Amino acid sequence: MKKLLGRLVAFRGPVLIGFALIVFALAVLLPGFQLAGRLDDTTAALRLVSEQRRQADVVAAALGALRDRLDSFGYVDEPLNEVRNSMAELDALERTLDSDAEGTGRFAVSASRPIRSSPQLTEDVVAFRTTWQHLRLGLVPVAAFQGVPYSDSETAGVHLNEGGRLLVQESRKAIVVARTDGTRLNAALGQIAAALEAQSTRLSSYLRLLMLVALAGTLAFGTSLTYYAIARRRHAAQLADARRQTEGILQTVKEGLFLLDTKGKIGAAHSASMKRLFKRDPVAGLSLEELLAPLVPTRTLNTALRFVEVLWSERTKENLVRSINPLQEVEVSFETGSGGQESRWLEFDFHRVRSDGKLANLLVAVNDVTHRVRLGRELAELREKAQSQVDTLLGVLQVNPDQLRSFLADSDTAMRMINAMLREPAKEEAALRRKIETIFRQMHGIKGEASALGLTTVQGRAHEFEEALKGLREQASVSGGDFLTLAVRLDDLFSHLESLGDLVARFAPGGHTATATDESGRGAFSAAAPRPIVDQARAANSMIDTLDQLVERIAEDRGKSARLVTHGLDVVPEPYRRAVKDIAVQAIRNCVVHGIETPELRQLGGKAATGTLTIHFKDEGAAGYRLVIEDDGAGLSLRRIREAAVERGILSADDAARLDSKQLLPLLFRAGFSTQAVADADAGRGVGMSLVAEIVKELNGRLGISSGEGRYTRLSVVLPSLHSVQSVQSAVA
Repeated sequence: MKKLLGRLVAFRGPVLIGFALIVFALAVLLPGFQLAGRLDDTTAALRLVSEQRRQADVVAAALGALRDRLDSFGYVDEPLNEVRNSMAELDALERTLDSDAEGTGRFAVSASRPIRSSPQLTEDVVAFRTTWQHLRLGLVPVAAFQGVPYSDSETAGVHLNEGGRLLVQESRKAIVVARTDGTRLNAALGQIAAALEAQSTRLSSYLRLLMLVALAGTLAFGTSLTYYAIARRRHAAQLADARRQTEGILQTVKEGLFLLDTKGKIGAAHSASMKRLFKRDPVAGLSLEELLAPLVPTRTLNTALRFVEVLWSERTKENLVRSINPLQEVEVSFETGSGGQESRWLEFDFHRVRSDGKLANLLVAVNDVTHRVRLGRELAELREKAQSQVDTLLGVLQVNPDQLRSFLADSDTAMRMINAMLREPAKEEAALRRKIETIFRQMHGIKGEASALGLTTVQGRAHEFEEALKGLREQASVSGGDFLTLAVRLDDLFSHLESLGDLVARFAPGGHTATATDESGRGAFSAAAPRPIVDQARAANSMIDTLDQLVERIAEDRGKSARLVTHGLDVVPEPYRRAVKDIAVQAIRNCVVHGIETPELRQLGGKAATGTLTIHFKDEGAAGYRLVIEDDGAGLSLRRIREAAVERGILSADDAARLDSKQLLPLLFRAGFSTQAVADADAGRGVGMSLVAEIVKELNGRLGISSGEGRYTRLSVVLPSLHSVQSVQSAVA
């Protein structure tokens, strides 16, 4: 069996050509057979129509003969039988030409072989049927007559009886109808015959054309086979030449090239540069671990080996994994002859090699990029620092200093919490998943406030961090090593916020520098220390400005028009101010993205072109505080919530169909749940509303949501009285 399969693979070219020849023959013969059948049916139909064209004249003659015989008291059975026979023939012709009930444009000359007709032919058949049915109504009373139309008496002699007199009346009516409809019937049958003749001519032309195509295809296949035979011999020569060229390339190329097999061993074929790059020979038969162990630190080696293991997994997306390749620019150390160490940078690039659809090898390309790395790092540092300072400075100059200081202080707290979460050891899958969700909520809060303030550089870095988190969330399994890339991105965000703090200290009026230190002892970032805001109205105005900017930016990005109306934000107590702002930021993003419609849709629904978002905060005394955020948009679609729950695997279709609105709406606060299919900078990850729920839970508050589809969505938050909470400030932090 294996030998047979080997021969089929070796001769796959002729096999494919032979298969193509069979397919081509079938593609020509089957349509040719169908065309021949249709031509035969069309010819039969044409013959039948031609034979029946005389029936209208036969009917008219028989009716005339019937009238004459009735006038002379003659024998009427013969003309009556002629009428009946003609009616039977025309009825049979009608059934033959009758279009099918679905109006597919077909008529049949037999029960098994339909002919596809043209629209004109279908119209002609309909005209024939209509004319014949009208004529038939006039003939039925005549054809239905039975018996003798005369009576004979000694006094009156031969005369018409009652049936005869009725027959005379019906025959006269039939003659009048036959004169008009007979001409139309003949004309309709003539048109049908002409259409069938044209169709027959067209089908004959198609059949001839198909035969020409078959002839041309046969010549083409013959030419292809000849070309293949020549090309095969040429290909064999090229393969031999390519083998010689490959050996020459491996001897001269400056890159280190080798293959790793499924056991992790280096193959026998590799480039000669391997000896220069790794300063050892031979390398064939060595494992990647044996090759790298003397050159790189143990931590780098272990990370690289885990990375290679992931590459061998069929479930792993190659492009995603290659982006976190730990050996993209790895520093290696060699011993020099004098006992010292020489450091160089090597770049490893991994590519999957498949054979018969299965992963067979990993192709590894190694480059010495020492000079490029050194120059690139210096240039990148200078360029990034300059660009970051310019972008950050422009953003700082446009932000209210108090808002900026508050943001930096809040971000410091959140960043240190994320840093602590990353360092916290966890081995179980459930603990690692909880870590991802906690970090997600903290970073989403930073991104939301940065978006509200227009700090695009911070927002962009936070969004990239969320992208990395999203990749971890979607993995089938998570390990502690998967969080390594997050540490690098977090350090970048730390550095950027530190630069932002320095700029605030230099350019923001009245600012002074305060350095936050994380738990490891490193400076988190320098920021202008937030000054206590005593003026309640000033704090409220600062919050309103931030929320106004957020509404305007998101609405403009989405092609919408929206305005913000606030009530009572000047009575928000200081301990709740951060929580209220975070809840409002996340709610506004959801309202503008999911709730407010475009101006065109709003006007079609009888609404004002500009949507309205209302935030109302009220001190209810001992009952606590109530925060209500409402929009006058499209409301919540229970259908879409059900669909999203099924699409994300949260509910089965049957379970989703059984839930009512009170059971469905809590899904909106579930981590990872969103009705938006594609995530962007403002929505789609299912984090915002879960962050709201987390904040309310930490404050021992209550959360509710209601909606009128097509009219509004209302989010209600009840926060406990400050007298009933021992330390709300620490809970918010």
